[in-house]
Amino acid sequence: MNERRRGYTLTELMLVVAILGAISTLAPLLLVNLQNFYMMTTARSEVQRDARVALDNINRFLRQGVFGSITIDTPDSGGGPYSRIRFRHVDGRYVEFRQQGNRLIRVVGNTNTVLSRNLLYVAFSYPRSDDPGIVSVSMTMGKNLQLGRRKVLELTIQKVRVMN
Repeated sequence: MNERRRGYTLTELMLVVAILGAISTLAPLLLVNLQNFYMMTTARSEVQRDARVALDNINRFLRQGVFGSITIDTPDSGGGPYSRIRFRHVDGRYVEFRQQGNRLIRVVGNTNTVLSRNLLYVAFSYPRSDDPGIVSVSMTMGKNLQLGRRKVLELTIQKVRVMN
């Protein structure tokens, strides 16, 4: 009599349980690592984009600033030392860039625009005492992630020559 047996052997069941146990142990770890990688990559992209936009705005407006009208100081609303620059634009409007908490604010005339919400530090200075037509912009951007972690992008100094 040649009857076929139905069902699984104990060995087959033990192998399935062992494989499922290994997968259930590794899967959460892989998912957490994947989420952390995604958050870090997204934060880096956002911080780099904000930094590029901010530096391009500062560069574009400051190049068209009037040479003798530039003042660098500390804003009353808080911010680090030398974190505000004000000047007159060639078209007669007054322009201001300042740090307010974690935001970089651009004021043109009476219009306020938030350029970034990821600003940690900005400072304006004159790199050469003999040439006040060059302004240095130092900026550090960062984005808070989960569990108190922060992605920080520290930018080097960009020198801007005032053309007018």
